[in-house]
Amino acid sequence: MALNAQTLLTRLTTRARLRHMQALVMLDDLRSMTRAAQAMGMTQPAMTQLVAEMEQLLETTLFLRHSRGVDPTPVAQDLLPVARRILAAMEEGAEAVATRIRRDSGPIRVAATVAAVGALLNRLLPDLSRAQPTLQLMVETVMGLSLSASFNAEDYDIVLCRRLNVVPEGWTFVPCFDDRSVIVAGKRHPLATKAAVMAADLRQCIWLQNHVATLARHAFDALREEHGLDNLQEINIISRIPEVMWSMLREGTAVCLSPRSVALPRLEEGTLVELPFRVNTPLEPMGFYWKPEAATPAIRLLAQGLTDLRKKP
Repeated sequence: MALNAQTLLTRLTTRARLRHMQALVMLDDLRSMTRAAQAMGMTQPAMTQLVAEMEQLLETTLFLRHSRGVDPTPVAQDLLPVARRILAAMEEGAEAVATRIRRDSGPIRVAATVAAVGALLNRLLPDLSRAQPTLQLMVETVMGLSLSASFNAEDYDIVLCRRLNVVPEGWTFVPCFDDRSVIVAGKRHPLATKAAVMAADLRQCIWLQNHVATLARHAFDALREEHGLDNLQEINIISRIPEVMWSMLREGTAVCLSPRSVALPRLEEGTLVELPFRVNTPLEPMGFYWKPEAATPAIRLLAQGLTDLRKKP
């Protein structure tokens, strides 16, 4: 009597193993019992036994043996796509489990803009590392296109940046720091000790210019137009690396417009000062994007630490 589909399904689900599927695929790929056995790390008799077990389950021949190796029968060819899908599904499952274990036990992957480093990480990490010495962070700086790309893959668990107009679905923003544009100078600059700075004072300053693609540059252009700051003396050493900018300000001969978040570490340590002049260009708050529903306990711990920064002055 011919086997029906239900009988075959029962046999395969109760007696077939993944090893049988792997042997089926390997023999189709290599067409040799010897090479297939070597590829699977077993002896040729063991490979022969696997094939015999499958043929017994299905009550049919799966491979035709000849002097040059083996060829799959039509039944084997019908079964091969199923076997490949089963193995592919197991590979995907293993990768998913490994990824979950790695995320749960590995470092938290953090992407941070320059401004976020100054406003958030610089204030958080010393206390956090003392309170949670086993917490692992892997921090990378991002800007421009790399910031946009950080939302489109599974490369990062938390992205520290300003609030953006558009991000992919699933990311939630938490504000942590109210930012604003400021004018900074080295502590030895002539304006550093003045109680009030006027637009006329700024016209006499040497200005360190910002990169054209930055918010600071847009704010500077607006400031120049608002107060008629024409024909300014400028230093055109342009960089998005804060250390380069600070080195030019340190000696006290130049000023620079900057988000307060970027300058905050130098303002707090006293190597830079904020000049008492209001800049009217608003900035979005600094904070972090995350996916709360997928967050591990470690990620939640970091998120709480970042959120608590709102309580700091």
